Amino acid sequence: MLQPTFPSGAPRTAAVIRSTLAIGAVACALLSSADVGNAQRARRFPGAPGSDGMSAAANRAEYYADVMLHTNALLGKWRGAWAADDIETLLELYTEDATFIFNQDDPVRGREAIHEKLESLLQRSGEVQASFTDFDASGRMGLITGLLTFQLGDQRGSRVLTGVHMTVLIRNGRDWGIRSQLIRLDQPENATPSN
Repeated sequence: MLQPTFPSGAPRTAAVIRSTLAIGAVACALLSSADVGNAQRARRFPGAPGSDGMSAAANRAEYYADVMLHTNALLGKWRGAWAADDIETLLELYTEDATFIFNQDDPVRGREAIHEKLESLLQRSGEVQASFTDFDASGRMGLITGLLTFQLGDQRGSRVLTGVHMTVLIRNGRDWGIRSQLIRLDQPENATPSN
């Protein structure tokens, strides 16, 4: 490494001070330009510290697109299976340990218990329409809430009931399944039917 050479005496002291100040000024200039550059990039590309942010935003957008694609497909199968009274296809959409709550009934857990509950509902119901009003996902779990239109019939006639649903999805690999589902109808089941 090259060492600067300085004259002796007072001129030497002044030269050492100038050299030290120059080195310090260069270091400060480099640091401040790096800080300004980092601050400008942080304003343009928010994300995790140390990242450009663009990859984080792109990954999040890709994740949401993938989740929405699978969620729409799952709810489409759910509506189709319900409309066709296809209990086997319907049950495949629920996880083994899923929980299902309908109206004020006690919760049922597991596919076997859900099978019994859905079988009785399918015998009395017609078409079901479920919509998204809110959706969120993080990691392996997604939550959908929305409005529900439920056609219910029995010996007293047929009536259309409305309500809400909350469906919790869980991801296992690339597949999503219903982990928990709550359906609450605005009008009680024993209300007078409309003809």
